[in-house]
Amino acid sequence: MQTRKFLDAMVSDGILVFVSAKGVELVGPEDRVKEAREALEIFPSLEDEIIALLNPSDADKRRWLDEQSEGVHAEHRARTARLEAAGIAEPEQHALDTVYRDHNSTLPARLRPVTRGGAAR
Repeated sequence: MQTRKFLDAMVSDGILVFVSAKGVELVGPEDRVKEAREALEIFPSLEDEIIALLNPSDADKRRWLDEQSEGVHAEHRARTARLEAAGIAEPEQHALDTVYRDHNSTLPARLRPVTRGGAAR
């Protein structure tokens, strides 16, 4: 949870956070990037946690879904049903990927895509 707050704070400060072969990369205002890099040096495990947030395994996504409210579970079931009706292969996995991505976006709210229900969360 603390890692997510740190990641959200970096994004709100205008820092682009992404994962490359080198690890966590930060691009943005120089002073903010410097502060964030210092935090990553002080807390080395933070980098691994950020990588896990940005590139979760299927098990991580499933664990995340299990911890969510009934509303998120209903959204997942509805997406799965729509994908099954459309004949999409592996509808449950695609629905899980999409629900996870929609609820865990690192984009600022103003840059998130608009979804059927309005602006993405």
